Amino acid sequence: MWRLQRPLALCVVRRIDNYQCRTATAAATASSSCTTTPPLQEVPGPRCYPVIGSLLDMIFDKDFNKDKIHIYFKKLFQKYGSVVRVKFPGQPTMVIVHNPEHLQFILNATMHNPVRPPMESLKKVRYENDYYEKKSGLVSENGEEWARLATVLRPKVMRPNNVSQYLARVDQVTLDFLQRISFLRDSSGEVDVDFRKELNKWSSESICLISLNQRIGCLDPSLPAGSEPQRIVKATVDFMKAIMECESGSKLWKLYPTKTYKQLQTSMEILREKTIDVLDEIESEMKAKLEKDPHSSLTMLEQLLCQDSITRKDIITFMMDLLPGATETVSDMVAVILYLLAKNPQAQIKVQEEIDRVLGDGVDVLTQKHLNQLPYIKAVVKEASRVLPPALGPVRILQEDLRLGNFLLQKGWLVFLMNAFAGWDPAQFEKHDQFLPDRWLRHRPYGDIHPCAVIPFSFGVRMCIGRRLAEQEIYTLIARMLHCYNVEYKHGEIDRVHKFVFSPVGPMKFTFTDRHPRK
Repeated sequence: MWRLQRPLALCVVRRIDNYQCRTATAAATASSSCTTTPPLQEVPGPRCYPVIGSLLDMIFDKDFNKDKIHIYFKKLFQKYGSVVRVKFPGQPTMVIVHNPEHLQFILNATMHNPVRPPMESLKKVRYENDYYEKKSGLVSENGEEWARLATVLRPKVMRPNNVSQYLARVDQVTLDFLQRISFLRDSSGEVDVDFRKELNKWSSESICLISLNQRIGCLDPSLPAGSEPQRIVKATVDFMKAIMECESGSKLWKLYPTKTYKQLQTSMEILREKTIDVLDEIESEMKAKLEKDPHSSLTMLEQLLCQDSITRKDIITFMMDLLPGATETVSDMVAVILYLLAKNPQAQIKVQEEIDRVLGDGVDVLTQKHLNQLPYIKAVVKEASRVLPPALGPVRILQEDLRLGNFLLQKGWLVFLMNAFAGWDPAQFEKHDQFLPDRWLRHRPYGDIHPCAVIPFSFGVRMCIGRRLAEQEIYTLIARMLHCYNVEYKHGEIDRVHKFVFSPVGPMKFTFTDRHPRK
């Protein structure tokens, strides 16, 4: 079995120590020293048949809906307890868990070899293309190839100084987006279009600052049809939608190239062509900059170009994956946060009081110092991730047998760490059905919170590599938007479906009214 390279492993160990997570070794030692270890039991769950697995249980459940699979999982937890075995046809045995202690133990036990199911469609489409040389990138690889990429990419992308160097430009994108909102509003202040699509333009423009090192003009209201910015935005959205459909659907693409699979191929090629051109420009500009001043500070991508342990194709693949990975997922998170603030005006007022205190009249460029003084906004984002989480949780493929309490989880099984249910659990959160950002403030007015109770970006070495970039964008947008506007949502409760991640159903239309007189 491979082991994570030492510098990154040590970093993860320190992080887990900071969160007071127990190591798998310590847990195993405690178990072996106990003279009253309970006998092993079979993991409970619906009846499983050869070939079809638990399919009959799903078919005869009147509420079963693959687009709302979390409802089925909730029933399983209610019927069988906090550790449940279930088997989907054609898939390995899966165990679902939601207790934060169990989540912590599994994440800890798999820390040195965190194997998760690859995005099979993405891996297949790249393995079939000679350009990628049988390498599919950080997102879908495991083992030694994943460790090689992670050791180089993660320190660069997660370094706070590397992230904050984009803040001023992200701030300007956000201010431009507010101008677009003003243009789109009707006489009552409502943006009478699907605001999620507008948020996609904002998130695309923001992530292009990092991935393409440039503005591409997504927010320009006069863009002609078929322009390059529109083409890039469409490719990023199509790329992510195709993966979600391929990974959650019937997977007929494994047998022949379906329409969705072809869409994945096409959108990937559009992004590849664009990123290749951009990286050539970045390298040329970097050489000129270093010739002029060898001590010039370098951007994240320029730093990667200076690394011998990573290839240009590795960087191209990483740049491509940043675009779809940080577009619709980020915009959907923002849509949910705005919705919850609109439905909870007292929380919105607290956000605005904090923003007014930190930003004053708002004329200064947003800095990291400003963001450091916005604990309530950060609490809002955390609480929104608890109430309406972006995903059910991470998955691990066990590389060895593992004892969890009095259950033996076998090598090769999938363990689905359903963090969403931990966030909804009344045993974990007082007033769990209420949106209360205050619970995340330092003094914890609603009680202590387990470190693995809400982990929307996952945890440890396989935590989302774009987490800090996404959080910076989200904090910036919420700060600027709530400083400028009061936000309302007048269209009832939102509905969401789960296709790989949660997504709101249908158009979302917000109303924005000015807080300050316009000059």
